[in-house]
Amino acid sequence: MIVITGPTASGKTTLAINLAKKLGAEIISADSRCVYKGLDIVSAKPTPDEMQGVPHHLINIMEPLNEPYSAGDFVSDAKKCINEIQGKGKPVIISGGTWFYIKCLLDKEELPEISSDKNYRAHLETFDNNTLWKMLENIDKKRADEIHPNNKERVIRALEMAHISGGKVSKIERKLNTKYDALWFANDFIDNENRPKLYNRINQRVDIMINNGLYDEWKKIKTKYDRTKVLENTIGYKEFFELEDKIYSNIDESVEKIKQRTRNFAKRQLTYFKSESRIKKIKDEDEILTILKNSGNF
Repeated sequence: MIVITGPTASGKTTLAINLAKKLGAEIISADSRCVYKGLDIVSAKPTPDEMQGVPHHLINIMEPLNEPYSAGDFVSDAKKCINEIQGKGKPVIISGGTWFYIKCLLDKEELPEISSDKNYRAHLETFDNNTLWKMLENIDKKRADEIHPNNKERVIRALEMAHISGGKVSKIERKLNTKYDALWFANDFIDNENRPKLYNRINQRVDIMINNGLYDEWKKIKTKYDRTKVLENTIGYKEFFELEDKIYSNIDESVEKIKQRTRNFAKRQLTYFKSESRIKKIKDEDEILTILKNSGNF
């Protein structure tokens, strides 16, 4: 199995598709927004033409309603896709920048599967971020220290797991994950010296998204679904909701905020990528092919 990851706007999609074509592989998307129908421009979702005939999985599988698509959902769905692809005798490429999804699927240890409690989640949603984080800290300080207070979805999931299991999440017995052996790759945008270039790519991509109709996409999906939590928590839509709420005086200010938040998001991604020793830095798909050949795995 191959993992293609990296920060937003670093070229993961193109790299994964080029590699898949040469290997005859299929791609599983590890992107927390590509799973949703209609979030096309905002998620930089590959178009059918851009896919170039390469089968993609876990794209357009959910309505963007209030119930988020969790890491647990991703793991469950990805395992089914992996079995299906490998059953055809084809290589699997996991491609995306949603770090928590990939880690939950491929980490050496995995949490046991714990079901959801929708009524309890609905109760937790009534609290603000800081209150929720304090609740988690009181229950399980170790787990709280691992999650940013503003990451409401993960804080709620940790509280939910503690509620259902009746104990601390950090003390739940983890199972050894020996099922999947993966080679991890990312391009050199994860290096500090390339950060200005990455930020420039982010700014340019936001401009392209605007030119391609991002604002109209937001209006269309807002009309269809109203202000769901998924939409309000999506960078690229959030700022237009804020424009509607008079936080900005004009659309140019909201576009600049999209750029700023996307750069900040990329910075957080880079922190996670640098902590993963399994990632090999590469220039292009041909370098990956050479590594795969030398490894004897393909």
